[in-house]
This record gives sequence, structure tokens and C-alpha cells, in this order.
Amino acid sequence: MSRMTSEYPERVYSSSEEGRRRSLAEQSGSRSASPNLLIAGLAVVGLGALAWYYFGSDLKRYLKIRDM
Repeated sequence: MSRMTSEYPERVYSSSEEGRRRSLAEQSGSRSASPNLLIAGLAVVGLGALAWYYFGSDLKRYLKIRDM
């Protein structure tokens, strides 16, 4: 069998450099999650406002009839 080789040579990192690279990767990952969470929250709020706009009056009427 032939041995597969990588296009990029492997580099040996010192333990301090490896820790720094790992912490930078974790920090950049947490920063990218925050905007995504903000966008998702805004989408949920927007859908809620849209649903209230379209179904709000009917929902109020239904609740009044149900309480009678």
C-alpha cells in the first residue's frame, strides 16, 4: 500500500505555543457564536411580533369568548 502524504508539512509546536494556539481558537469560536445568537434572538422576536400583528386581535377575541 502506498502511504498518503500531506501537502503541508507537519510542524512541531512547543507546549506553550500549543496552549496559546488553542486558547486563541477557543476565543475566536466564542466570538463567532455571539453574533449568531444575537441574530437568532432577533429572528425569534421578529417572528413573535409578526405573529402578534396577524393573530393578536383574533387571539384576544378567542380568549374573551372562552372566558364567558
